[in-house]
This record gives sequence, C-alpha cells and structure tokens, in this order.
Amino acid sequence: MREIAVKAAALNALLARLVQADADAYTLVSAAYKLAKGTPEEVATRDAAIQAALMKAAEVPLETARACAAVAALAAACAELRAGSGGAGGPVRVVSEDARGLHARIKLQTIGALDGAPAFHIQLDYRRPRGDRHRPLSPGAVALLARLSEREREVAMRVREGLRTAEIAAELRRSPLTVKTQLASIFNKLGARGRARVTALLNR
Repeated sequence: MREIAVKAAALNALLARLVQADADAYTLVSAAYKLAKGTPEEVATRDAAIQAALMKAAEVPLETARACAAVAALAAACAELRAGSGGAGGPVRVVSEDARGLHARIKLQTIGALDGAPAFHIQLDYRRPRGDRHRPLSPGAVALLARLSEREREVAMRVREGLRTAEIAAELRRSPLTVKTQLASIFNKLGARGRARVTALLNR
C-alpha cells in the first residue's frame, strides 16, 4: 500500500500541473483568435497561430487521459489489496497533497459493477480546505480578482474555498438567485466555464 501511495502522490502532482497546463493552453488559443484579420496577411498569420495553439492545446487532454489511465490501473491494484485483506467495505482512500496551492485530491471509492469486477469513482477536488481563507493569493489570482467588482470578489473567494451557492448566500446574506447572477458574471469576466475552473484559477 505504501508503494501505491507514492505512485498516487506522483499522479496527483502531475494532474495538478495539467490543470495549469490546460489553463495556459486555453489562454494561447484565446489569444490566437483575437489576432487581427483585416488583411490577407493578417488572416494567414491568425490562421497559423490558431492551428498551432489548437495543436498545443490538444496535447494536454491526451496527457491527462494517459494520467487517468494510470490512476485507473492504480485503483485496480488498490482494489486487489483491499479484496485480499477483506477490506472491501473499508474507508475510502484519499490521496492529498495539502501543501500545494491547488489542494488537488484523487478519491478512489468502490462503487461496484454488475459483472462483479472492481470499479472506482475517481474525483479531483481543487477546492481549498475550509478555513483556509487567509492563505495568501498568488499574483496571478490577484490579477484575476481585479477584474471583478467588490461583491463578485466576495463570491469568488468563497467559491475558491469550496462553498456551495446556498452556503455563500447564507454567509453573505444574499439571495441564492443573486449569488447565481454574480457567479454568471464571474464566469464571463474570468473566461471560466464553471466553478471548478474559477477554483483552479484562484488556487494556482
């Protein structure tokens, strides 16, 4: 089990790096699409930049898939150990590296399968632990927060901590609908597709 834990920690670190790589790739693609296209030469330059950025962006999902395949293999090995020790109903293994800014965790949880083969639910959690509100923000996160209004920053900081919409509304004494509206504005201003992306951006 110790060897599995070491490998899991390495995969955890790799997947955390891929989160940043994915964000960087998205930035490159976005920048390429914003290039000027007023003349034929500019169009050609823009098209070439877009193709190069998309090719680079495609590498990240491929590497992520390979890392996830390694996680699945590790999960199977963990399942064999648990089955051999009669611990199928034991506690869920959580691989965590709390010292890293992203606080990524990989949860391996037995969910069962119809054919009797071991199956696992793998969840990546990029939220900071509750109560970590006063941990310093990185310069990049500060720059992102500067794009938001004061009330939006209050919501974004609580998304960073992993609070749900109802919890944010209760803490800030706002209606859930107001919080949802502010979340939509945050997603738009940060170019994020959802809460997980906002959390990853502010925790990097």
